[in-house]
Amino acid sequence: MPKPRKQTRAATRSRPKAGSGRVLRAALGILAAMLGWLVALLTPIKGWAAIGLAALWRSRNSRRLAGLCAGAALSAALAWVMLGNLRAENRFQLDPGRIELSATPSWARPELGQRVKAEIETDLRAELAQLPATDAFDASLPETLALALQASPWVQQVVRIERRFPEGPEGASRLHPVLEIRQPALLVATSDRTVVVDGQGYVLPLTLSNLDSDLAAFQAQVLVPLHLVKGVTTAAPKAGKIWVSEQVSAALSMELILRKSELDRSLPIDAIELIGVPEHPDARGRVYYPSDGCVMLWPDQKRYPGARLIWGRPPVHASTLEASPNEKLAELKRRMDQPPEALVGARVDLRRRTS
Repeated sequence: MPKPRKQTRAATRSRPKAGSGRVLRAALGILAAMLGWLVALLTPIKGWAAIGLAALWRSRNSRRLAGLCAGAALSAALAWVMLGNLRAENRFQLDPGRIELSATPSWARPELGQRVKAEIETDLRAELAQLPATDAFDASLPETLALALQASPWVQQVVRIERRFPEGPEGASRLHPVLEIRQPALLVATSDRTVVVDGQGYVLPLTLSNLDSDLAAFQAQVLVPLHLVKGVTTAAPKAGKIWVSEQVSAALSMELILRKSELDRSLPIDAIELIGVPEHPDARGRVYYPSDGCVMLWPDQKRYPGARLIWGRPPVHASTLEASPNEKLAELKRRMDQPPEALVGARVDLRRRTS
């Protein structure tokens, strides 16, 4: 009597229950058969193509891969349809009036800060009003907005642009640009007005008169008062452009060394006067000073009436024939150790080297 055959792992494996899995496999089989028929109809080697597709379909991995591809294609189609429906809704349409700037300057008091922010928003909305209607899903919108913002004389850098989608059915989409605002560095007095420039020489859209009352009102609106520069003879460009001038470069280099040395804490400087500073370099890029050309610093005249500090050449045009900027600062520090009365009416020449 033959012995019963030992059951193997394949024989004891549970069979899958009939259900949606079989239906899906049957549908995929029909799809593969139709694809094989089309390939057999269109390709020159019809028989080999049909045999190849049939062999691929017998592989379980091939069927799984086909299912995954079909699912991914279906998901992409559904997402595309949903995106089209969302873009058509009013709450995802972008209105230039709903643009909020994170651009309140840290160097200004609230009144001036709000004024600067309002000017940037007004310019930006006027620029975007000329663009065709769009929605919050427009991939090119951040770049377009960044270019429009960068054109503002106040904007130094567009850090990022955040898209904020509506939080509910009644909400609206908004754009939230994060900016770096140019910071005023100097007040440059010209023949008819006072121009404000930043540390890179860009002219800012703030025009002041030469009246002491207007200058004092502006100084009260900034957290750190600015130095007033006198003696600049080159014409100022329009706002947003660099003031290309050796005189402005000289003034900016003086402002930088005064700020870094914190000289104003012990000896407040009212004004920086340029005497004989050339407007432009020669054809070879050299800057020649006349014999009496120099930078003059005027300390606080209420505290030190008549006091003048002859700095000499500014750091950007420093000469080896004069004391170095550090030596000049050391001499000023030595002078400040003396009684304040010693500076009243004094004319201190910082150009000479001290032993």
